[in-house]
Amino acid sequence: MLRFLGRFSYRLYIFALVVAVVIVAALALFRPITTAIHTAAFAAQVLPSPVKPQPWLASAPEHVAAEFPRDDGSMGHGDIYVIPDGKRRAGLVIFLGANAAGADDPDVVNLGRALARAGFAVMYYWSPTMGERAQVDAGEVANIVAAFEHLRRQEFVDPDRVGLAGFSVGASFALVAAADPRIADGIAFVNAFGGYYDTADLVVQIAAGRAIDNGGDIDDGEGIPWEVDRLTRQVYDNMLTPESESPAARALLEGTGSIAEARVRYAELPESFRAEVDSIAPSQHIAQWSPHTVMRVMHDRGDPLIPVGESRRLVQALQQQRPDVAVYYTETDIFRHVRPDAETDLKSMLAGAFQLYRHMYHIVAVARQPAR
Repeated sequence: MLRFLGRFSYRLYIFALVVAVVIVAALALFRPITTAIHTAAFAAQVLPSPVKPQPWLASAPEHVAAEFPRDDGSMGHGDIYVIPDGKRRAGLVIFLGANAAGADDPDVVNLGRALARAGFAVMYYWSPTMGERAQVDAGEVANIVAAFEHLRRQEFVDPDRVGLAGFSVGASFALVAAADPRIADGIAFVNAFGGYYDTADLVVQIAAGRAIDNGGDIDDGEGIPWEVDRLTRQVYDNMLTPESESPAARALLEGTGSIAEARVRYAELPESFRAEVDSIAPSQHIAQWSPHTVMRVMHDRGDPLIPVGESRRLVQALQQQRPDVAVYYTETDIFRHVRPDAETDLKSMLAGAFQLYRHMYHIVAVARQPAR
């Protein structure tokens, strides 16, 4: 009997060993399996999941403070998250935009660490004007470019696999930066979450308190009611207040009765102001995006800060004007603007988690590719 048990245990051990070798070989030979596992682990890490398997799959990333020369010659600051194993990894520059969470925000830290464990060297770029003072600063586009170039030069980054990501206003700034000829051909992908398509249109929507319906004529002066979030209003007020000597700016700050009226008032603003507004509008830069850059766009349907129609119009414009650029669009119901909504019911959270998984799979796939 003991001899039988011994033979059985030995055979069980050999079977388990063979199974383990097969699993390891499958993961090594079939990269999609590895990508799927890491994508699912990433989604669980950033969403309110009771199980967080990422620490089982990858070691803890290192947090490194970054300094680099900005476009105006001053020093820019960022935070890098990367696993310190000597490997060259895909890079990702993230810009959080106006009125953004800071470097110590738990969600910011968690996202940086989660992306690092998924395989990226992640760099947040911090704007003192936009992030800390809730201002819209067109000069930050060039600084995002400088941050991208800085990360691409790091010895732990594969320069052929570097992307840009942005949230809210930061998403639109990342899209505009992707049109800069200094880096346009070197951007693997842009992930734009919760951004706007046209800055002037966003201004008139805020002034009217109505959102443009993507399914209709954007010039019909109607739209749908929109209760503008206080954070959006703060950035909007900071943007227009310097122009408040203009009657048109005062009218826009006070609010208008319709989108049509807001458009008339906006057209009366100084030309220099409107030119600067256009400079930070993705709608004005579609022609400059590289056909090699994959555009991935996300938006939450109930976003109270920037209407979901902005991302819908961005995707529609890309499909019509730039069929040579790959674009993927995901709408969810599990975020409040760009943060996971912990009050989402279980069924909706599971559906949203699958949507996030599908959206992130091809981004994580960039990180799982071997360095050249």
